[in-house]
Amino acid sequence: MKTIASILLIFCSSLTAVAQILPEFNEKPAYFDSKTKQLRELEKSQYNTIAKAKGLFKAEGGFMLNGISSPIKLTKQDELKFVVKLTPGMDPTSVFDLVQFEVRKDQRVFITTQAKTTSTTTSFEKIVYEVKKIKDGYYYLIVKNLDQGEYFFGAKDFMFAFAVVL
Repeated sequence: MKTIASILLIFCSSLTAVAQILPEFNEKPAYFDSKTKQLRELEKSQYNTIAKAKGLFKAEGGFMLNGISSPIKLTKQDELKFVVKLTPGMDPTSVFDLVQFEVRKDQRVFITTQAKTTSTTTSFEKIVYEVKKIKDGYYYLIVKNLDQGEYFFGAKDFMFAFAVVL
């Protein structure tokens, strides 16, 4: 009987631990540290737009964050997991784009538009990630093989930045 009670106690405490790793707020991804089983908030920022002339006939526009690196440093791993809370039924890939910053001087820059006198190009490369449902409204965003660099999850109103370091 003691064995069954012990097993039930361990099982219930593990359920409590899982319940503690879920974010409180919608559309705010957090890094999930698989070793400590804790969440770590990402660097949150509103979109800061930039527009810059590049010579007489070229220009570019996009977004930037001050500082050459995010204060949120994640060690390079084969797989990084993030946890996000969404309204049930929403697809995380339609809410969040994962992209890499380019570091220029003392800023992290993400160029979305390049213009020449004859044309304008609006495109950027998104990084693919997997989605795994934890429970209704909660998801893992699983990113594999990210190189060292500066990244962010972009949502409608905010950027959530982090750095991958060796």
